[in-house]
Amino acid sequence: MKIGLVRHFKVNCPHKYMMTSEEFREWSEKYEHAGVIKNRVNMYGITWDICYSSDLQRAVTTAKEVYSGNIYVDKLLREVDNAPFIHTEKFRLPFPVWHFCGRLAWFFRSKSQPENIRDTRKRVRRFFRHIDWSKDNVLIVSHGFLIFNFIFELFRLGFKGKEVHRVKNGLLYIYEIPDGKKPIFRIKKDKKGKKTTE
Repeated sequence: MKIGLVRHFKVNCPHKYMMTSEEFREWSEKYEHAGVIKNRVNMYGITWDICYSSDLQRAVTTAKEVYSGNIYVDKLLREVDNAPFIHTEKFRLPFPVWHFCGRLAWFFRSKSQPENIRDTRKRVRRFFRHIDWSKDNVLIVSHGFLIFNFIFELFRLGFKGKEVHRVKNGLLYIYEIPDGKKPIFRIKKDKKGKKTTE
């Protein structure tokens, strides 16, 4: 079985280098509605049986370019929000600092972020629990940081593939599990003693 991960095309949304927290927040909102810069994606001649896409327009646009069949749109595939880690208008910080520190705050479960590492991993596992595992080749079109978390989870489920530290736009990443084998879902019990997959 193969799972293909594609990050949406690059978004055409330039930004200033030095920004206040409010300017970073405004840019983030503008980014959500900006158009994309299309590029050719090498799909390696694989016949993809099914395609899932984030419901955000930049991902849907990309999915339509790389897959010709019916696309299943799912909110679970939305990007992890990156909010300002502090709120101040007294000074500006470089854009990469806002971006990096927001993700650091996500990792340490800071209340500054709408979603933290635990929430994201649960969302990824929820998505994997309800996809069609009877298909041989599953294509997923989503967003950079969420795909990074997808790769972590695929390794956890027994898939093999490339370790990626920076997910590039409009590029296919392929992960495989040997024929005849199934993903390894861990079993845990909830507070009532009922078994659930994790």
